[in-house]
Amino acid sequence: MARRLRVEADGGSRGNPGVAGYGALVRDVATGDLLVELAEPLGTASNNVAEYRGMLAGLTAVVAIDPAAEVEVAMDSKLVVEQMSGRWKIKHEDMRRLALQGRDLVGEIREAGGTVSFTWIPRGENGDADALSNDGMDGTSVARWHTDDEQTRDEGPSADAVETEAADGTAEATRLLLVVPGGDPTATVRQLRGLLADERPQLLTWGGPTADDTQPLADALDLVADPQDGPVLDRWHDLQGTGGLVVVVAGAEAVRAVLADVLDVPAARRDRLALAAGSVSAVQSWPGEAAVVAFTNRT
Repeated sequence: MARRLRVEADGGSRGNPGVAGYGALVRDVATGDLLVELAEPLGTASNNVAEYRGMLAGLTAVVAIDPAAEVEVAMDSKLVVEQMSGRWKIKHEDMRRLALQGRDLVGEIREAGGTVSFTWIPRGENGDADALSNDGMDGTSVARWHTDDEQTRDEGPSADAVETEAADGTAEATRLLLVVPGGDPTATVRQLRGLLADERPQLLTWGGPTADDTQPLADALDLVADPQDGPVLDRWHDLQGTGGLVVVVAGAEAVRAVLADVLDVPAARRDRLALAAGSVSAVQSWPGEAAVVAFTNRT
């Protein structure tokens, strides 16, 4: 009998659009056990975008836990539930892109033998996910895994900080910030400064960014870029579990390759991972090659 999992997801925006964040969790229906809790700040975004991002985070966690499960996604967003169920049309481009990502995740679960259904619930029944989304809107990242094969990862004190030392004294996480060149360098630097706080990272380049792509970031952050050649996934695997904070300036295809490797996305679907010029994505890994995507395509 297939395992039954329940995703509860929510998102919010203070201003709509305004300061946004999402929350999501996964429960084992048979035992009632809470398997994972997730929250992430989104910068400035609409309420609907935040709701979709919560749903995507929940389904991504399901793929990591048991993609062959019978999955119910419960949300108080009628829009997301009806659009993902195919009963409402999707007119807005942002919603269409996010819905496509959701359908890819649903397809991956179905290909593994699982099922996915979407259920609307009243806001009063979605309190746990709502609390997590408020953590996100408050600027806190949460990635707490309660499964047997995952270390518990708790929220950090700043917008995207993650505790790097496990409670039992095990090795720290490797935190990778992946920057796609282009866009507004000033905005990218501002975002990186918020993520780095007082930490001083390594600065690497993968996949062929030019000095013109990298030097404005290096100068603004007072760092020296270290160009690294060779296959991008080899470079990524070399970093996994080594600890510390690393900023990597890499072309969009190189960033997609890393994200797809963590999420186990087939190569044919990598182009569904939207990445804007100047965007930042984040990956965290632990010894033993456990890794999660903290966020993607933040501008």
